[in-house]
Amino acid sequence: MARLVVTISSDLFDNPEQEASVRENLPVRTLIEETLKEFNLPEDALYALRIESSGKLLDPEKTLEQQGIRTGARLVFSRERRAPRRETALRGSASRVLFSTNKRPYFREDSRGDIFNIDFQPAIIGRPDHSNPASRELLAVNLEGYEGAKSVSRYHARLTEEGGQFYIESLAEHNPAYLNGELVRVGDKRVMYPGDKLRIGQITLTFGLRSGLTQSVSNPQSFNPPIEPNPN
Repeated sequence: MARLVVTISSDLFDNPEQEASVRENLPVRTLIEETLKEFNLPEDALYALRIESSGKLLDPEKTLEQQGIRTGARLVFSRERRAPRRETALRGSASRVLFSTNKRPYFREDSRGDIFNIDFQPAIIGRPDHSNPASRELLAVNLEGYEGAKSVSRYHARLTEEGGQFYIESLAEHNPAYLNGELVRVGDKRVMYPGDKLRIGQITLTFGLRSGLTQSVSNPQSFNPPIEPNPN
């Protein structure tokens, strides 16, 4: 995969300008997370990347290549006082896409047996950013409060559906998800089947499907639906 050499500037760095060599298919959110880790910045804040020349905010869910970033680009890394526009938009149901199949996915947290019904996509798995109250609304699977929750990234993985097939992908390159014990790299979409085990940090989730006509579960701890077998 081709790499880009970009300059990232910020008044949060000891040296205000940093040159970085990154993959062109790297999601902006992952680049932000890697920057936090590299410069040991606090994670309980909201950060963003902008194009220096235009001030345009980069969409955290899209890759550098998708947003026209090329070698030589100059980006500005900043701490935000408000949510980026995409996160704000996702608060509304209009940005949440329904599934094209009558099957409805769910995850069961293995240690407690709690059920997370998934009713829309993209379904983000992670834990909320307390400096940004809107982040809680973005999470389809909120793992805050579970043992090992600190090992879970804010935006750790994402479940999507295409043509009746469900896919999982990692969102945090330095802290990826594992499907049935195998690494799911950022940029890869892996098919999920009922009964598959998804490891998010130190927390394990089991994937399942149910009929779309089944009513929502009001008490997830009491719901233990059968898992349909893997067709393979």
